[in-house]
Amino acid sequence: MRKRTAALVTVPLISLALTSACTSTIGGTAQPDPARVTVTPQASTDPCSLLTSDEAEELGLQVPGVPREAEPASRIPPSCNWSSTNPDSELDGSLQVFLSTDLNVREYYSSAPDGQEEFGGVTWDHYPSVIGDSMCDYAVTLAQLSFVTVSSQNFGDTTKACDTARAAAPLVAKHLPR
Repeated sequence: MRKRTAALVTVPLISLALTSACTSTIGGTAQPDPARVTVTPQASTDPCSLLTSDEAEELGLQVPGVPREAEPASRIPPSCNWSSTNPDSELDGSLQVFLSTDLNVREYYSSAPDGQEEFGGVTWDHYPSVIGDSMCDYAVTLAQLSFVTVSSQNFGDTTKACDTARAAAPLVAKHLPR
């Protein structure tokens, strides 16, 4: 009977020793990969935060987006640029998102909007491009001195110039500062 009791006590002790040997603690705080923006920070003034990496990939865009600083002398707000994943597209199918917090939309565009479309529950103004039909801009005014623009282009087929901007606008609308 003693051998049986000794075996019953020994097996759980060996199991306990084996499971505790596989456990370890690593100090520090988990940090997300900065190239994978998957959650938009609230009230961000970073135009790259208006489209997550997953959303950009769904649109066929390279991640991460490339931020560009504002050019106040030229009245150009900060922007974020995403290139198309299509290696043959050059600029076609790419996307630019501008986020202004100190410029009126009428100061940015030299002409009035020529139409409106609703994307993601938000009414966006369509602005004609000074370059012509190969570029497409949609803008939404957030405040007197704040607006967001989504811009795309297609130099090979002008009928597709708005495709990327139209696809991105509802996704960007979800992340607009409120």
